[in-house]
Order: sequence, then structure tokens, then C-alpha cells
Amino acid sequence: MKNNKFKSLLFAAIMLTACCATACAQKQRKVGKQPTTQQKVENDSVSILTKEAEAGNAVSQNTLGTWFYTGKNVKQDYAKALEWWSKAAEKGNTDAVANMAMCYQLGNGARKDSVMALKLYKAAVQKGNKAVVAQHEKLATGSGNTFSSMLLYELYFNSIGVKQDKAKAAAFLETVAKAGNTDAQYKLALCHLNDNKPDKAADWFRQAAEKGDARATYYYGWLMHQGRGTVQDKARGIALMQKASEKGVTAADYQLGKIFLEGNGTEQDYAKAANHLKKAANGNADAQWLLGLCYLRGQGVEQDYYLATQYLAEASRSHGKEFNELLKEDNEGPFSQYLLGLKEYYVIKDYDKALELFKKVAKAKIAEGETMMGVIIANKNYGKRNPKKAVKTLTKAADKSAAAKYYLSAMYESGTGVKKDKAKVLELLQKAADEGIAYAQCKLGDKYMDGSGVPQDYVRAAQLYIMAEAQHHLTPQSAKNLAKCYEMQIATLPDLKDAKKRIDKLNNTKQNDRLMAVLQAISK
Repeated sequence: MKNNKFKSLLFAAIMLTACCATACAQKQRKVGKQPTTQQKVENDSVSILTKEAEAGNAVSQNTLGTWFYTGKNVKQDYAKALEWWSKAAEKGNTDAVANMAMCYQLGNGARKDSVMALKLYKAAVQKGNKAVVAQHEKLATGSGNTFSSMLLYELYFNSIGVKQDKAKAAAFLETVAKAGNTDAQYKLALCHLNDNKPDKAADWFRQAAEKGDARATYYYGWLMHQGRGTVQDKARGIALMQKASEKGVTAADYQLGKIFLEGNGTEQDYAKAANHLKKAANGNADAQWLLGLCYLRGQGVEQDYYLATQYLAEASRSHGKEFNELLKEDNEGPFSQYLLGLKEYYVIKDYDKALELFKKVAKAKIAEGETMMGVIIANKNYGKRNPKKAVKTLTKAADKSAAAKYYLSAMYESGTGVKKDKAKVLELLQKAADEGIAYAQCKLGDKYMDGSGVPQDYVRAAQLYIMAEAQHHLTPQSAKNLAKCYEMQIATLPDLKDAKKRIDKLNNTKQNDRLMAVLQAISK
């Protein structure tokens, strides 16, 4: 060993002496340092490759990026490597996409970003780069690399560029979970829950919940409330779900809404039930259905047929059978009469028949019956139109009906049957919006957006639009205005990171016609 070291040192000394001697000779001849044949070849290679890369050749761009990354033939420069790989990736070079992923994974040439790295690796595999799978399988199985394991889990679980293999995916995920990754623990728990292994699911949910994962907290509480996979403790389960609810987990709100409606493990509390269901109703048909029933029966909220119809109609996509049973049970009661009246008014356009039906609803002391009577009497297409009487009718109904406030605001704005009053318009719109009328939220939002009768306030407009969107009743015009709010990057907006996707979706918003479909399907 000592002899080898001595030889190495001796060789280095000889080379250093040779270099110094050459330098002295060059200085004496006053001639600049001449490149070697090898250097000429390297310089020519870099020049040729750079020209090809600048001309748009993706393979050359990828190769040049590799040279800059490794320091081959050029000075090592991670930033330049990423720049050339980005250009090659834009042209569909999957090797370059994977190389970019490596930069973000390791933090070379770019800020370290595991999420971006995963996204790019998945894109490379999706486009046919099988080498990524082989490389990361070697890392995952050999050294238990957690990043590679997480990547392989997503590939095999979601069938990205490989055949789906949930068992293999779970095995890779478990490596990451055992290393203490909270997100992996949560996802592994879901895998076990879907495989009907509640005991294993509960254990992993518990571990993730103890680290503060709100989603895991909800599931652990839900399993505990049911006594699945862990000892049943309804009170503690409810407490855990409430904790998750406070952190914005709407699935917890749905379960809590059901629990408080039924009094399952706690005292029955309709007000708490309705509050939780309101939070969960955006996109959850089961929550929409239960909330619609709350409005229909006046449980925890003021009875409101308008809002009941809105939520029940939306939920009927997956609760059609229950909707039909509800109408059958009502058996020509006020709710059935109300729906038939809406059908006569909006679909058949028999205003006299609709008025007759709404009178029956009003006689049953349902405010929305009187509201619709006022709407009909105000309609310019109704032969017996009487605007002043309509205002009087709607004013009476507005004491109990949020929808009446909305319709009445339109009368004050247009001066139909009453003197125009901008202050009254805003007052009624605000009250209707506060009471959950989505169209009032949209109209008021439009006013704040344009500064029409109110100081221009994009933040307030956006808040109102988000509330209407949660009810799936954002008008196309309001949707376009909300898209503008995303373009302006209003800080209070949710999902700003996906602004482009949100803008595209909002600009293609269509009027919600679900209620019309339901009314057309109703028969006498």
C-alpha cells in the first residue's frame, strides 16, 4: 500500500515538474500556450454540438445538457444543463424530461422540489421512458431509497407507463411509510382500508394523525366511531372528526352532519348537523341530499323550499330513487304542489295553473308559495300582470323567504311596481346572499366587480362568487368575472396554484339546468 502511494506521489511530482518546465519554455519563447490535439477535438465537438442544439436538435440539446451536468468537455454548470434539457423536453425528448426531474430531485441547477421531480419522472415514463422505472426499481430495492419508492408507488398504483399492480405499489409505499413519511402513511392506510383490512388501516391512520395529518385524523376518528379496526369510542371518534373539520376536511363534516342528525353517539342537534352539511355540500351528493331535507323540514335551519329544491335537485343525480320516494310520501302535499307549480311555470308555462298550485302551497304557510305567486304576477308575459300587487306579495313573503328578497330586489332595481331605490336593492341583495341564494351572490358579486352602486372590491366579489360556485349555481357571467379574479391573482382565492386550470374551467361554465331536468321528469 505504501509503495502504491509513493508511486502516485512520485508520478504527480514528475507531472508537476513537466508542466512547470513546459510553462518556462513557453515563456522564454514568448509564445502563447498551444492546445493539444485532444483539446482541439473536444473544442470542435462542443462547437458542433452547440450549433446543432441551437438549431433545435433535441438529441443534441439533451447531450449538451448532459455535458454541462457532468463537466464533460465543458465547465460543469447545472443551470446550463437544466436550460438545455428544458429545451429538449419541450420537443418531446423523454430522456431530457427525466434529466430535468433529476435536477429538481437533487436540487442541482434548480431549487430542490420533490413534487416537481415526481411530476416530471411520471411524465417521462408516461411518454415511454422505461429506463426511469428500471433505474428507480434498482434504487428502491437495493438501498430502500424513499423517493424512488414513492415514485414507483405512484407509477404502479395509477398504471403510469406500467401495468397496474396494487400489491407492488403498496410494498413500495410501505418503505416510505416506515421511514416516517406522513403522506405515505396516510396513503398506505387508505390502501389497507380499500382492501378491507381496517386494523392495519387504523394503525397507519393513527400514526399519520399523531403527526397532524388532518385527513388521517378524520379517518381514524371515523373508524373509532364505528369500532372498525380499533376499539369503539364514539365520543373520542366524534372529537377527532371535529378536529379534522376545523382543518377543512369536508368528509368529516358530512359524517358529523349525519351523526348530529341521528344523535349517533351524541345528543341530536339539527343546528350543528346543518352547519356541517353546508360545509360538505360542495361536490358531495350525500351531503346535498341531507341538507336539502334539512331545508325541506326546517331542521336546524329556517324552512326554505327554494333552497331545499336546489340541493335535492342537485343530489338527485345519485339519489333519484330517494327523490321519487320523497314525492310519493308527500302525496300531493305542499312540496309536491310546489314542484308541480314550478313545472307549470318554467316548463309548461301555464301561469294560471302554476298560480293555482302556489296558492295551495301558500295556504299551507310555506313562504315560497307566496314568493312564486309574486313572481308570476310580476311576469310581463302573464296576461293578468299586476306589478304593484307583485311588490306587495313579495314584500310580505320576504319576511320568511330569502328568494322573495332576491326577486324583490329586481323590482326595486327596474322600478317595476315600485319607485327605483338603489339602497334598497343592495340591502335586499345582501340579505338574500347572506341567506344562501346563489343568484343573489352572483348579482351582488357582479356589482362589486364593476363598482356598480358600490365601491369596486375584487376581493368581496371573489368571495361571493366562491359561495355561489359551492352551490353549483355560478352564472356564466359571474364565472367569467371569477376567472378575471384568478388572472389578477387575488390572494384570498383558493387553488391559486392551479389558476390556469381554474380559469379555463370558469370560462367554459354553463348555466346549471339540473332543476329543469328534474321538473321535466316529474309527472302528476
